[in-house]
Amino acid sequence: MTLDEVRAFFDAELPFCRELEITCEAIALDLGVARFSYTERWTRPGGFINGGTLMALADVAVFIAMFSRSGIVPLAVTNELKINFLRPAIGRDVLAEARLRKIGRRVAFADVDLFMDGERDRIVAHASASYHLPG
Repeated sequence: MTLDEVRAFFDAELPFCRELEITCEAIALDLGVARFSYTERWTRPGGFINGGTLMALADVAVFIAMFSRSGIVPLAVTNELKINFLRPAIGRDVLAEARLRKIGRRVAFADVDLFMDGERDRIVAHASASYHLPG
């Protein structure tokens, strides 16, 4: 699975990513990285990037991580997504790095760290997710 293949899939099949300014940044075995390109359109008062946008970013990163193992699986769907917001995300791009922890025949599990671009060691949120795989 290549970065170009994932980006082409996003362009063709995931219009919400374009609307939310979410792109695929990287893919490697068991790893998916998505980027939210900062825009005030998705902020709350005080300039905080809203929680729904950060949840979508985490969700997309897990989708990318799954592709690293099984190729593009358009009909895989989020089964569960839990997120803890640790500090505000303000004023810059945010990256979500998902690590696949287990992938079975029907379910995939992953953890996601979200951080501001350039501040990888300062996590703004942590998520865990499971995806239901078609079968």
